[in-house]
Amino acid sequence: MDSSVPPVPTDGGVDAGTPDADDLCDIGKDEGQEPMRLQLSGNTFAHDPTMIEADGKYYRFWTGDNTPVATSTDLKNWSNAPAVYRNGYPEWSREWLAGVQGETFNFPWAPDVSFFGGKHHLYLSFSAKFGDNISCITHLSTSNIAAGEWTDHGPVICTKGNEKYNAIDADVGLDAEGKPYLSFGSFWDGIMAFPLTAEGDRVGTELTRLAWAREIEAPVLFRRCGYYYLFVSHGLCCPGQNRSVDQLSYRILVGRSKDILGPYVDREGKAMIDGGGTELVKGDSNYAAAGHSDVLVSGGHIYQLYHAYKRPRGDAELRIHELLFDAEGWPLPSAP
Repeated sequence: MDSSVPPVPTDGGVDAGTPDADDLCDIGKDEGQEPMRLQLSGNTFAHDPTMIEADGKYYRFWTGDNTPVATSTDLKNWSNAPAVYRNGYPEWSREWLAGVQGETFNFPWAPDVSFFGGKHHLYLSFSAKFGDNISCITHLSTSNIAAGEWTDHGPVICTKGNEKYNAIDADVGLDAEGKPYLSFGSFWDGIMAFPLTAEGDRVGTELTRLAWAREIEAPVLFRRCGYYYLFVSHGLCCPGQNRSVDQLSYRILVGRSKDILGPYVDREGKAMIDGGGTELVKGDSNYAAAGHSDVLVSGGHIYQLYHAYKRPRGDAELRIHELLFDAEGWPLPSAP
């Protein structure tokens, strides 16, 4: 399917931002109902989850060895599937890591799955040294997501450590004409974006800054009813060696714009490049550090998915709830 032909929207990374006759205006409306919270079973472990629906089946990817995959037919019950990198990591990554002194790479981070240009696409982060901005975002594609045979095309962007941004946490969104854009970024000068070709390659060298905060990452671009929404995560995401979940501050915030490249502002009108963002999800007495989200449109509903740590200190669990929008078009907050 050509990217200029509007497919049925299914995934917030790009499909939920896909051109649609009514731009999803009739989906996700708050009419006083309680948002659905899905009760999950099977493999519900997920750190930095991303998800897409294809031919009645849901595919979930997350941070881990060889980029793990799980599938479901109902969004609730999840079964393991073959990983993306079944035969080891690509040659480009081995050559790149060989040139980084003291590299600490363990596995790819923060996948993002999308559909445009007639193919499914994955963008993955290879970070050479934890805490440093020596990273690459690679691009993979497949014509048959069910078969799970992905072609790695190599990086679309890398950082060498002296840039004011970090090439991790990619997310693809489409504008109203179906043109793909890739947003990314973690800490440093915040969230950046650039356009892609219909094949998924980077266009030019220019970057547009979308958002900033002292602790920011994990952008998600989503289009609904005349607005582009930028979801981000603020705070600290993960238990460290000497850190409990009570010390974590991860949470999901949002802003919106009439243009996919911004400027994005929150509900109070504060610019996201100045630290703005309206809080949507944060930890509670049951779950800590809810964040690194994605958005999925399926079956007439909009869902937000993310990971959160089950208290007192559990694994990063997948959480999925219905995302509702008020009469002014702002998404409503929810417990994790």
